[in-house]
Amino acid sequence: MRYTRAERAGQAVVVTIALVFGLVVIGFVFRSGPPALPLPGNPAASASPAAGPVVTFVHDTCCTQTARFFRVTWQSSTKVDSAKVTVTPDPGFPCDATVDASGLKGTVGCAGLLRGATDYLAKLSVTTTAGAFPFDHPFKTMGDTLSGVKWFTEFEDPTGDPLSCAAASCRIIQNYTAAKDPLTAQAILDLGRQFNKSRDPGLDPVAIATVLGRMEPRNHYHYYRYDTREDATGAAVYWLLRSGKPVMVISLAGQHGPVVVGFQGAYGTYYDDPANRINGIVVEDPQRGDLDPRTQSHRPDKYRTQGFQTGQPIGLAEWYGDEWWLRFAYASPIRMPDGSLLAVDRNDGVYPTPHWAGTFVILADDGDADNPPDREGRVKFR
Repeated sequence: MRYTRAERAGQAVVVTIALVFGLVVIGFVFRSGPPALPLPGNPAASASPAAGPVVTFVHDTCCTQTARFFRVTWQSSTKVDSAKVTVTPDPGFPCDATVDASGLKGTVGCAGLLRGATDYLAKLSVTTTAGAFPFDHPFKTMGDTLSGVKWFTEFEDPTGDPLSCAAASCRIIQNYTAAKDPLTAQAILDLGRQFNKSRDPGLDPVAIATVLGRMEPRNHYHYYRYDTREDATGAAVYWLLRSGKPVMVISLAGQHGPVVVGFQGAYGTYYDDPANRINGIVVEDPQRGDLDPRTQSHRPDKYRTQGFQTGQPIGLAEWYGDEWWLRFAYASPIRMPDGSLLAVDRNDGVYPTPHWAGTFVILADDGDADNPPDREGRVKFR
């Protein structure tokens, strides 16, 4: 059969319409089928990478005047299988990272004391089922003397008795370590007396350690006893650097409590390091920093200066030779203003007596949260 040109054109239009209709129907019927393959030039989107853990560091004295002993904890939002750490600049001794059995926390630390006034970067790498993830922890170690340690007087009442020296020093420590000043020296004295384990009219070493922990739970102060003034001084400097917190020294034969905030000399990487050289102690004193003329009748034989408010250097000749400092060991009994004698050694029966008497006593934050503050410190030197 022969078709005219017009008839063939009409047939083509009909076929085209039928084809388009068929494609529409097929698309409708199979629209819930598998997705179309990507067109050339549009590659398939890659899968989102697995989310890494969130890791936080718990570092008490971080981060501008950090303790020179680096041992902190870390916590992870997901389970960690292993961890390692590198510390730069290289401290010259081993550093390591540990993982708790739960896999959700661990520690990071180094074996010795880091260099002072130095910027460090601890890079922790944790490995989970999703891979390895790095976390940076920068900090700067303290220098030889802490700065910004606010001073408080023990003479809140200029006409009162000088019984609040240790309480005022507690206030100094509390304000520096917690950035809070909730109690006056008199209020600290009133709070702390109930914790005394002696008949001391002020605060004894147990009361000092206890009240510091009561005011700031992160503080773990304990008292330590030494047979010689030299050992007590070396320990005070060591604990200052190790903790990054002020150390209280019980001076004046057990009746005063200035705060050590620094030292003069050099210190190496551990307690008995031959490089250690202590030439002087830097002290804040809540009595001898008080320049109010109304308080000058108390020990007028001892010089006062504003330096005791910010950190007064004391050479070892004076530190060891002046009875205001460490010329004499802790004494008990002591003579009271009325001439009577008062026994002020520890008397609760926990330790044999004499206990404090005849020794040189300091109080330092040793980080031992498991040891109650009414017990003698037990942390060993490194």
